[in-house]
Amino acid sequence: MTFWLALLALVVLPFGYYALLADMRESGLSRPPSVPFFFLFGTLGGWLIALMLFPSVLTSACVLFLATAAPLALLISSLYLAVRPERSVYHRIALWGGFAYLGILIVVYALCTFILR
Repeated sequence: MTFWLALLALVVLPFGYYALLADMRESGLSRPPSVPFFFLFGTLGGWLIALMLFPSVLTSACVLFLATAAPLALLISSLYLAVRPERSVYHRIALWGGFAYLGILIVVYALCTFILR
């Protein structure tokens, strides 16, 4: 299981990110949302690495980062995309992906708080 999580996080996701960049470049976007997608792919990879390292102290460090810095980066990038005039499919996916992560994180935190009470 650890091997597959590492393969996904360290090989498949970076390859997918670069393939997405190439696709955006081919579509002729003037300002593709490469940084917001970097944050989205990095956050997903971070969760895979946290699962790969479970249980260890490094897992808690990863989860702390994914619960504090990742939502902030995704929120700022989504707000930036919200005020930009570009509205391609890529921009909308990056915009709503960033907002969705914050919403999912809040719901998971509320459920964990309720369950562990």
